[in-house]
Amino acid sequence: MSDERITSTTIVQVSEQHSEEALFWLLKIDSPELDEPLHLVNNTEPVVSLRIPYEPFPFEIGLPPDDGGRPQNLVLKTYNLSPEFMDLIRRPIEPPSVRVQLVSSRNPDFIEKEFGFLTVGGATYDQLDVTFQLTAGGWANRKTLNNIYNQAEFPALFFALQ
Repeated sequence: MSDERITSTTIVQVSEQHSEEALFWLLKIDSPELDEPLHLVNNTEPVVSLRIPYEPFPFEIGLPPDDGGRPQNLVLKTYNLSPEFMDLIRRPIEPPSVRVQLVSSRNPDFIEKEFGFLTVGGATYDQLDVTFQLTAGGWANRKTLNNIYNQAEFPALFFALQ
């Protein structure tokens, strides 16, 4: 796994006008509605990363601005309406979970960046496109309570040395 920082080599590569290497988004979509998770890559050829084969599929990942606030939504846009995606939109009771990873063609086993704990928060579609709003699930997107807690009412919240 990565330490959530993009390597300096990748930063230089992204800044160059021409590069022999490519960056790929690896996408894992899992849902109780699926027999097995979908493993997709935004490439024209399959990619194997950490012994998991990712099938080529046309999609884009839209990143939010990094303003230092709470996690923002990612946008996943596909250009091919496959039956699997339509089933994910229409049937599930529980939203699908999503993991997005960034890898380079030089070393697809090294994860440059990872966005985990994502769930599909909403989807829109037409004849050509499907757009998923990916929200941070679990603890990363929960609102916190804004109350005053005192020791008399909530003694278990306070630890006092006596």
